[in-house]
Amino acid sequence: MDGNRRWAAARGLSANKGHEAGAGTLEKTVKAAADFGIKYLTVFALSTENLRERSNLEISFLFSLMEKVFREKLSTLNENGVRLKIIGNLTSLPSNIQSFAREAESTAPKNTRLLLIVALNYGSREEIVSAVRKLTKKASAVKEEDISSYLYTAGIPDPDLIIRTGGQKRLSNFLLWQGSYAELYFTDTLWPDFGEKEFKKALEDYKRRKRNFGR
Repeated sequence: MDGNRRWAAARGLSANKGHEAGAGTLEKTVKAAADFGIKYLTVFALSTENLRERSNLEISFLFSLMEKVFREKLSTLNENGVRLKIIGNLTSLPSNIQSFAREAESTAPKNTRLLLIVALNYGSREEIVSAVRKLTKKASAVKEEDISSYLYTAGIPDPDLIIRTGGQKRLSNFLLWQGSYAELYFTDTLWPDFGEKEFKKALEDYKRRKRNFGR
């Protein structure tokens, strides 16, 4: 979900206003995904690099915004059959955010219309290292499916399509293992301007592609 700060800067607004606009776009995108019949939607909310490099003031605002939005929308998510899962290195986050993540995941655990996966303090390389460390005792016999079972996304299908907004054409340490055979879609549209029309355009582009999974 790239482009919040650039969207705000272009309008002479603070970065926080861009993040607020981006939160509104996320709500609309989740609804559209459920309406389109998509079963799994993963959103990259905060990377490990963001946590290290952004100012403490901006990170604090982001945490407050995330908690506020999801607390206000948890009942709506539940009513619409959406279940929430948080992935990433949560142990280094403030205790209140860890508690909120556990609380949010425990809400509506039986909902099956859409699984919304929020990547928070997420870095794919760190995720893979963590999985390998858990497997070191049987390293000589490690298979691909073994590593997959120790990733944050264990039990969740690999993505079919990865969409990046904001004009950048790179994965930026997002789902490197899981996205090995995913189709990639890049758009210049900044995240706050990414609406249902843009989402549908990406899905229609995906439908025209022939996937060969590396063959």
